[in-house]
Amino acid sequence: GKSVAAYAGGQLRLLRAALSWPSVREVVYSTCSVHCAENEAVVAAALETAEGWTLRPALPRWHRRGEAGAGLPAQLALACCRFCPREDLTAGFFVACFTRLARSVEE
Repeated sequence: GKSVAAYAGGQLRLLRAALSWPSVREVVYSTCSVHCAENEAVVAAALETAEGWTLRPALPRWHRRGEAGAGLPAQLALACCRFCPREDLTAGFFVACFTRLARSVEE
């Protein structure tokens, strides 16, 4: 099967493609993974190259937030949310909401 790194590389390519469309104002990135390499690391890498994008809080009432590290600063990790298999009785889940900064929106 594919490695986590292979999945993460494909996910990053898809996310970058979604963020490249000039008329797109918001993109939700979500995985059914608990691996930082597929979650926070992909978000951090996308933000490095996606000019004019930031994160807004995903599911702000959910208590479990993203993990700082893998290139993602703590402030941006707090905008992400995670679901943990043991504590949340899920298969694992991650969500990040990208939003285009107002000054970079092309009308």
